Amino acid sequence: MSKIANTLKARFKDFDFYLVRGVAPHYRRGMVIFWWYGFLIAISAAFIDNYVTLYALALGATSLQVGYLSSASSFMGMLAPIPGAQWAARWGKRKWVVVIAFALRRLMELLTLIVPFLVPAQTAIVLIIVLFALRAGFGNLGTPPWSSLAGDLVPLEWRGRYFSGRKSLMAMASLLCVPLAGQVIEWWGLPRGYQIAFMTSIVFGIAAVTFYAFIPEPPLSAAARHEQSINAFWKSLTENRTFLLYTLFSMVFHFAWQVSGPYFGVYQVTELGATPQIVGFISTAGALTRVFGQQYFGRAVDKRGARWALIIAMLFVPILPFMWFPMTNAWHVLFVTIPSGFLWAGYEIANFNLQLELPIPERRTQAIAAYTTLIGLANILGPLAGGVIIETLGYKWNFGISGVGRLIGCLMLWALLKPFARRPAPSPN
Repeated sequence: MSKIANTLKARFKDFDFYLVRGVAPHYRRGMVIFWWYGFLIAISAAFIDNYVTLYALALGATSLQVGYLSSASSFMGMLAPIPGAQWAARWGKRKWVVVIAFALRRLMELLTLIVPFLVPAQTAIVLIIVLFALRAGFGNLGTPPWSSLAGDLVPLEWRGRYFSGRKSLMAMASLLCVPLAGQVIEWWGLPRGYQIAFMTSIVFGIAAVTFYAFIPEPPLSAAARHEQSINAFWKSLTENRTFLLYTLFSMVFHFAWQVSGPYFGVYQVTELGATPQIVGFISTAGALTRVFGQQYFGRAVDKRGARWALIIAMLFVPILPFMWFPMTNAWHVLFVTIPSGFLWAGYEIANFNLQLELPIPERRTQAIAAYTTLIGLANILGPLAGGVIIETLGYKWNFGISGVGRLIGCLMLWALLKPFARRPAPSPN
C-alpha cells in the first residue's frame, strides 16, 4: 500500500495543475492566484448569468423588455471601458481599479434581489433593468485593466495552454453549479429560489475579488501611464490597421449575434416551455462541450495561432440560429447547445488572445477599452433591431437574419486575418 501511495504522491507532485511548469518564477504566483480567481468567478457566474432572463420573465417582463435589458446592459457596458482605462492609467494601479469595479458589480446584484420587495412588479422590472445595466457597466469598467494585466501575468508562449486550461476549470465549475442553481430555483420558487441562487453568486463573487486583490501587479510603463486622453484611445485603434479593421468587422459579427442572442432564452421559455431546471441541465451540456472546446482551441492557438482558431470556430457559428427552426420541445435545445458550447469556447479563447496580440503593448489597455466600447455599441443596437424583427416578423425571421449576418462578419474577418495563408519557415539559427 505504501508503494502505491508513494507512486500516487510522486505522480500528483509531477502533475502541472496550474500549468506553470517551465514558467519564469516571477510569473508563477500571479498565474496561480489568477487560476483560483477564475474558478471562483465561474461558480459565481453559474448561479446568476443563465437565470437573469428567467428572473425578469418570472417577474412579468415582456420579450421587448428582455431586449431592453440586454441593450441597456450593452449601453452601460459601452460607456464604461474608456473611463476604466483612463482611471487605471492615471492611478497606475490596474489591479485596484478591477477590484473596486467588480465589487460594485456585486453590489448591483444584491440590489436586484431587494427591489421586488420595495416597489410594484412593473416598477421592479424597470429598476432591475437599470441595475443589471449598471452591473454590466461596472464589469466593463474593470475589463480593460483586467485584460491588460492578464497579458502581463502570462507570457505570450504560454497563453494558449494556460488560458484554455483555466477556462476548462471554469467550465467544469459551471458544469456542476449551473444545474444546481436551476434546482435551487425550482425547489424554492419565486422569489426565494432566485434570492438563494443570486446570493450564492454574490458570496463567491466577493471571494473571487478578494483573491484577485492578492495578484502581484507589474508596474505600468511611463508611456502607458501618460496615455489618458481620448486621442490616445483613437491612436490605439488607428496606429494598427489590422486591429482597427478587426474591431470594425467584429462589430458586424457582434451586431448579428445580438440580433438573436438575448431572445433564445425567451423563445426557450415562452415557445418551448422550458423551466429553470431544464435550462440548468441544458446549460450543463453546453458547459461540458466548452471544456472540450477550450482544450482543443487552446492547443490550436499555441500550435496554429489565434487567427486560425478564431476563423475555424466562427465558420460554424452562423449555422447555430438555423438549428432552432425545427424545435418543438424544450429538450431539443440540446442539439444546438452541444455544438454551441464547443464553438463559442474557441471564439472566446482566440478573440481574447487576439486582443492581447494585435495592439501595441504600451497601449494595450487603451486599445482593449476602445475595442470593448465599439463592441458595446454593436451589442446595444443588435437586441433593439432583434426586438423589432420579432415584433413584426417573428422569431424564425430573427434567427435567420442573425445567421446570415454572422456569416458576413465571419467572412470579413477571414479576409482580414488570412488564417490559412502559409507562414514563412523559421530562419535557421
